Amino acid sequence: MSREQEEYDMEQEMEIEALEAILMDDIQKLSDSERDDLGLDDVGIATPCYRVKVEAVENAEANTFPPVLGLIFAHTEKYPDELPFLKLESMSSLTVSDLDKLLVLMKEKMEECLGMSMIYELCTEAKEWMQSKMGMDDVIEDEEEAKKRRQEEEDERRAKERAMGTPVTPETFAAWKVKFDKEMEETLGVKKDVNEHKLTGKQFFKSRDVAEVEVSS
Repeated sequence: MSREQEEYDMEQEMEIEALEAILMDDIQKLSDSERDDLGLDDVGIATPCYRVKVEAVENAEANTFPPVLGLIFAHTEKYPDELPFLKLESMSSLTVSDLDKLLVLMKEKMEECLGMSMIYELCTEAKEWMQSKMGMDDVIEDEEEAKKRRQEEEDERRAKERAMGTPVTPETFAAWKVKFDKEMEETLGVKKDVNEHKLTGKQFFKSRDVAEVEVSS
């Protein structure tokens, strides 16, 4: 069952009140002449139209020109169960190409939010896109330089590991002992009893220096 028009009107009014409370001076109702320029009456939209100022950077420093978007919207009759009227304009540092890309993004977001109030979500999405655009303008590290840097870091890591050697633990010592006994058996032709000359704890720690050299080689 479709909702009564009164419910749509009430939800639209509540959204405007919430936006004005949050955005304050950044949301302005368009004049009749501005409405006429947009041709809203020609497309059957009789509701008020608003412009939201969306800044990529709030309180930007002097002599900097971060992107600023003018997001113009008007509620349609059965909004939010149908898409609102939307138009984008550059207030600072946005090209026609930027606006085209942003409009595609906004249309996708509107489809996702269909059925619920969405204007603030659109403003947030636009702001994040502009901030990302500013990041993409930074110097991009050359791929060859990045590859060279990663290789240098890997070489440095391996050099540190070689300098530190292999830590002597009961496990690594036991592995070295088995290898050592096997080599002795092959050299002397004598099989050693695994329990013969079993090291005491004190002897184990005394043998650490020798073991570390053998294991690291």
